This record gives sequence, structure tokens and C-alpha cells, in this order.
Amino acid sequence: MPADFRDLIAVYGVGTVDECLMVLPPVSGEHESGIASVGQMTPTPERTAWLLRTKSDYPLWPEPGALVCGLRLVDGNSDLRGAVYWRTTGAVPEQWPVVLWERDHPFVEFDLSMTGLLVKWLTEASDIDFDRRLVFGAPHSRFIHWRVEREMRERGLDPWEYLEPLYIEANEAWEEQNNLRPRPGA
Repeated sequence: MPADFRDLIAVYGVGTVDECLMVLPPVSGEHESGIASVGQMTPTPERTAWLLRTKSDYPLWPEPGALVCGLRLVDGNSDLRGAVYWRTTGAVPEQWPVVLWERDHPFVEFDLSMTGLLVKWLTEASDIDFDRRLVFGAPHSRFIHWRVEREMRERGLDPWEYLEPLYIEANEAWEEQNNLRPRPGA
């Protein structure tokens, strides 16, 4: 793993941003959180279904240039909506570019680190072209560690309650930007 991702895990741990962006456990098998791990989300010869569905021409792990997953995009039902990978080019993980895959969209490669992409994503002025309704951006986004989320749910609290008005606002802005809503007075 690149050092920035190891540092992210060391400081924050495994968890979720805005109920839709999961920071994956950096292990090969199952993790106590129940969140799919890096190893479980990395395309290998045994796990190719989604990669074949996307018509990707990336090689499978452990081939050079293969994708290794670090972040998972999910919808409110935890269904896979996309993922962020490293493309394993060369022996220096810190130089691996990141690749974004969103369902029904082509793969997009960035010359950024995983945390660099996260920072850009969570900044309102981000110039990355993606559906803003996935992650709402600063200053509203919240990371919740998986243990904290579990404890809140056990107490009957919704850790993502703050998202509903933000989602409505983001959805209205998206519809307006894409000319899907009539403007008032028009």
C-alpha cells in the first residue's frame, strides 16, 4: 500500500464518509467491520465478474498494471456504485496513479495519490467531474469509524441523519445544472 493510505488508516481507521465512500480495511480476507477489504475488492482471476461487465482491459492482480482497490463507492443500500483503485505501475506504490470507476461510466485515471483524490473530492471547489450527489463535499462531509457507526446504530441513532437535507440540496443543484427542473418563473 502507498504510504498515504497506510497513514490514513493509522489516523482514521476503517469507516465511511457520508454513507457512500468506504475506506477499506487493508487486509486480504474478511475484516471484523464487515466492510469488504482491499483484498476482497481487488480484481483477481477468481473475482472478475464486475471487471468483465465493465469491459475493462486492466490486467488482473498480481499482474503488473493491475488494479488494487482502496475505496468503495456505495449507495444507501450498500450496493456497489463504484470504486477507487491504484494502478500498480512499477515498484514504488507512492507513484501509482489512482483510477476511479463509477457504475455505467468509463474508468478515469488521475495522477494523484488516494488521499489527494479524497481531498479534492471533499472540497467544494473540486474540478473532478463526478456525480456530486455521491459525496457532498466540505464542510458537510463526515467520516465515521465503523465501530462508532455500529455503536450509534445499536443505540437506535442514525449516523447519517444529517445527510437528508444535504442530499436534497445536492440533487436540486444537479437537476438544475443538467436542466432537468424548470426554473422558478420560467
